[in-house]
Amino acid sequence: MGYRVLVVDDSEVLRKIVSFNLIKEGYSVQEAKDGREALEKLRQEKPDLVILDIMMPYIDGFEVLRTMRKDENLKEIPVIMLTAKGGESDPKTALELGANSFLTKPFSPLKLLEEVRRVIQRGK
Repeated sequence: MGYRVLVVDDSEVLRKIVSFNLIKEGYSVQEAKDGREALEKLRQEKPDLVILDIMMPYIDGFEVLRTMRKDENLKEIPVIMLTAKGGESDPKTALELGANSFLTKPFSPLKLLEEVRRVIQRGK
């Protein structure tokens, strides 16, 4: 496969679970623990896909997504947003800001991998 995925979440446990499942499927994975680190890695690595939590310290996922969509070098990178909230406003806001997809925690590894494949296929 060779696709490079950046997993951004302030929960180390969730990052490790997501990364483990992606690596098992052949993806190359980088991790970031918050929005600041995510933006640094995005500019250095330019991954093929970002899995991005909304609720994080310093810079939240919405702000990371806003920054990406304004940046010529990052705006085309697909983003799957994650949230622990079950409300309707987060998915709506994420999609309005340019997210390609949205998952609510908890989600199964199978659902995550299906979504990753779907978003990557759509981006080809």
